[in-house]
Amino acid sequence: MIISQLFGPKNQLPAPPAAVVPQTTHSMYNPFGQRTVSGKRVSAETAKKIATAYRCGNILSDDIASMPFQVFQKIGKKIEQVSPDVITRNTSYLMEIQPNRWMTPFIFKKTAILWLLYWGNSYIWEPAGNFREFFILPADRTYPVFDESGNLWYKTFFPSGKEETIPWVEITHLMINSTDGVSGRSVLTYAAETMGRQLGAHETQNRINGNGLNPAGIIWVEGEIADPKARKKLKDEYMKEIYGSENAGGIAVFDDTIGKFEKVTMNPTDAQFLESIEATDSEIANFFGMPLYKLNMGKQSYQSNEQQNLDYLRTTLNPYLVQWEQVARIRWIKAQQQNYTYMRFVRDAILQTDAKTRSEITRNRILSGQLTPNQALQIEDMSPYDGGDRHYFPSNMAVIEDDGSLVAATGAGQQITLNGGVS
Repeated sequence: MIISQLFGPKNQLPAPPAAVVPQTTHSMYNPFGQRTVSGKRVSAETAKKIATAYRCGNILSDDIASMPFQVFQKIGKKIEQVSPDVITRNTSYLMEIQPNRWMTPFIFKKTAILWLLYWGNSYIWEPAGNFREFFILPADRTYPVFDESGNLWYKTFFPSGKEETIPWVEITHLMINSTDGVSGRSVLTYAAETMGRQLGAHETQNRINGNGLNPAGIIWVEGEIADPKARKKLKDEYMKEIYGSENAGGIAVFDDTIGKFEKVTMNPTDAQFLESIEATDSEIANFFGMPLYKLNMGKQSYQSNEQQNLDYLRTTLNPYLVQWEQVARIRWIKAQQQNYTYMRFVRDAILQTDAKTRSEITRNRILSGQLTPNQALQIEDMSPYDGGDRHYFPSNMAVIEDDGSLVAATGAGQQITLNGGVS
């Protein structure tokens, strides 16, 4: 039994008579990942074994999950935040308190972004019914389909094996790298060869390290060994004496049968080998749009932490945030409320700086009239005080009227004309 059948009546829509699967979803049916030139298969799970890919996914998802996702309404000239309501389970409650019975808002947002990065799509399902909840459908078992009339549906397979066709109005679909606006493509689709090369390099390094850094090579023997069994025996004896981490730094003794050993492999400590691994890490970070300083890589920038975070927010995070804000406004807010109700990620959460800088920014916002003292205290999770709801601005500021005259406001609220115009 699916979730929507548990919590209330659902208008059962007929299944599509003939579904056409968009071509961009074919890769999800290959559980073994993409085959690369290096011989390595790259999938969502194998990619996470690469430290750079793992960190990129976690940093992106953690940063977005850390931002509060709030609902705002424009009422006249005022903008007010909509408070969570446990009775109606409004969108504010679902995104700030409890999206569903199992997840916190942080886990919910992080999970959605991880599916988006590694599969190119993230599907959030709001089943019809009286008890409102958001569930994340597995992107590797969910895909969009069209019926003969061109209506969009989403077909998903639950862990129980049950197949369900869900109408588009119940699905909030996030996507990246889309070529048709219906289905996305993951970062791995384009970074597969780079990641395959890195997986191969790490495997090579691990094998050599497992052999105690002893190289592969060719054994030259005195005379001829025609018997294949004798050749294999000689090889096995050499491997037994030389290879393995327990034999690292040891001494092997052979008779005069072996004339020479010729090394044919690269040492994992060679500069070229290490540089190739580092260069590939930088390429992977580029695919994710991750600044190298976030990964403790590359040269240190002379920019301040605040400026670096601002660049990171603008170029890397904002595309994910804006897309989610726009689709949430369409799917999670009633049509008659959409002209004055919207959703925003609180981006200040990612721009947190040191206490001194934050104090200076807050002070400037108070003195420029952007914040009241109590609003500033609220940002710092501190209690307000009586009289702290007034706005302040410097007394030497003036307003330029339409006729060019300068007007200043006094403490009593009266206006005084300073001069007849702008000199």
